[in-house]
Parts: sequence; C-alpha cells; structure tokens
Amino acid sequence: MSSTIPQCGPLRIVVLAGGVSGEREVSLESGACVAAALKARGHRVLKFDPAILALHEIPIGTDVILPMVHGTGAEDGTLQRGLERLGIPWLGCSAQASALTFDKVATREILAKAGLPIAPGLALPHNASRESIQDASRQIGYPQVVKPAAQGSSLGISIVDSELEIEAAAAEAARWGDVFLIEKFIEGREITVPVINGEVYPVVEILPSARWYDYVAKYSDETTRYDVAPQNLPANLTKIVLSACKACGVTGISRTDIRIDSEGQPWILEINTIPGMTSHSLVPMSARARGISLGELCEQLLRQAINRSLIFPISKNRQRVPRSDVDGTGWSHG
Repeated sequence: MSSTIPQCGPLRIVVLAGGVSGEREVSLESGACVAAALKARGHRVLKFDPAILALHEIPIGTDVILPMVHGTGAEDGTLQRGLERLGIPWLGCSAQASALTFDKVATREILAKAGLPIAPGLALPHNASRESIQDASRQIGYPQVVKPAAQGSSLGISIVDSELEIEAAAAEAARWGDVFLIEKFIEGREITVPVINGEVYPVVEILPSARWYDYVAKYSDETTRYDVAPQNLPANLTKIVLSACKACGVTGISRTDIRIDSEGQPWILEINTIPGMTSHSLVPMSARARGISLGELCEQLLRQAINRSLIFPISKNRQRVPRSDVDGTGWSHG
C-alpha cells in the first residue's frame, strides 16, 4: 500500500476482472464498466486479470483493489485469501464469508439455523445414482429447481416440472461441481435486495419475458424489465435480508436474491458477495434510484475500505515487481 493515500484526490485503483470461471465474460464486462466509471471520476485505474497475472504482480503503488471477478476461484474465498496476504486494502467480504455464501448448501444450513426462510431442498453428490435423484425429486415435488451448489449467473440451472425431466437436469447441474441441489421452485415474484455497508438499498423486481431469470435474461435479453422500488413488498423483508447478511458474516456490498410467493412470504435464494456491475446489473440500477452513479458508489466504498484498513498492520513481505497490465499499458488516467 502507498505510504500516503490520498483522502480526496485521485486514487490508484486495481480492478480485478476476468478469471477462469464460467462467468469470465460477465466479469470482464463488470470490470470494464467500473473501470470506465472510476476513470471518469479522475482516478488512475489498472485492469488486472488474475487468469493471466499472479496477484503478487499487482503494483506496489496501488492504493486499493476492487475485485470484479465472479464465480469459482473468486467468490468462493480463494481470491480473498490471496488478497489478505497482499497488504493492500481491498473491497469485499472476508474469505470465510465468501466461501460460505458461494456454497449454497452451507448457506442454506446457516440460514435455517437462524430461522430464516429457505425453500425446501435436498443436496446430492454429482455422482448420485439415478434412483436417489428420482427419490429426492419426488420428495421435493414439482415444479422444482435443479442447480449446482457452487455457481453463479444461473449456470447449470434447470426448472423441472415432472419426473421425466429430472435426469437431464441433474446431469447438467452435476457438470458444474461436486454437489447439486434440488429445491422447490417458488412461484411468484422475483426480487433482489442490495445491501451496502449494512444499509438496504432500493429493491429491484425482475420481470423476465421468460419463466425465470436465466443467463440470457440477465445479460442479453432486452425484453427483461425491472421495477426499482416496487410496491407491496413484505413488511419483514428488510429484517430478513439484514439478518441473512449478519448470519453469513457478509459485509461491504452484497445482493440477496429472493422470491415472494402468492401469500407474500419471502424465500431467500442466495447471497452474492461480488455482484455484477454490467450495463444490465441490478446493484448499479438500485444505486441510481438514490441518485448515486456507479463511479460515485465505487469510489465511496473504496475510500471506506482504505480507511478501515488503516487500523490493521500492512504486510511488508511483498516482492516489488514492475507495473503490469494485461495489455502492457500500466496505469490509466481518468
């Protein structure tokens, strides 16, 4: 970390984007969006792909790191453990909280112990027998969601309406990891709730043209609609979301995905600790409803991350290396 960090002037920011997961393309777009927004505010921004360069190659002069790497190897605690060793302030949850929330099975267990609402579901190993899969599917009932236990961006997810569809859905989910889940599909409204530094931001209701909010609906379907700060939300929604974040140790910036059934009961689907920041993403949409731009939001959070880091000792054991970037250009000016 720099010996003198500017409190008001331009920061030297490394934006981590890319990685090796199935969400690489989304991550690159998130990184490009936040980098452009921060440059527009006058900051010096270096885009850095951890799939190409090692974390120890991040320049010594970096003031703060903004991780925008999604999926396996990033949101599962792996990246965070590496960042903790660098001695440079960074924005995000701890490695422990990241690992927990990326594992949907572990998250379900924590939320259930806290008395928070989760859909009925069963976890199965990727090599589960056909009989055990069919038995679990019948126990949950239809319609149901079949999904990998540790993936994002709706990768590997299927909606199953009958026993005839479960085998193919299980095979697809098992392709993405060691464990998959069969959960009851909650018919009703789909919303997401950003929480930033312990404060709930405007809820975004998702209105896809298809049955559910799949990968295409999230990132490329221009017919997907969104309602920011919708009406008729459950009175206990804020309490449920904040309790879920607290139970899982989530800090900084997060997004909790929820479905609301026909009786108005909210059900927690998952908590995202590195939410997307693309042109279609929901956290920037929520912030705009408060009059906060993407660049302003990121800058505020990065300065807060720097201030929090000042109470902790900074490691002196990093090797000094030349400035580096995936395209060799080094620091970029706003």
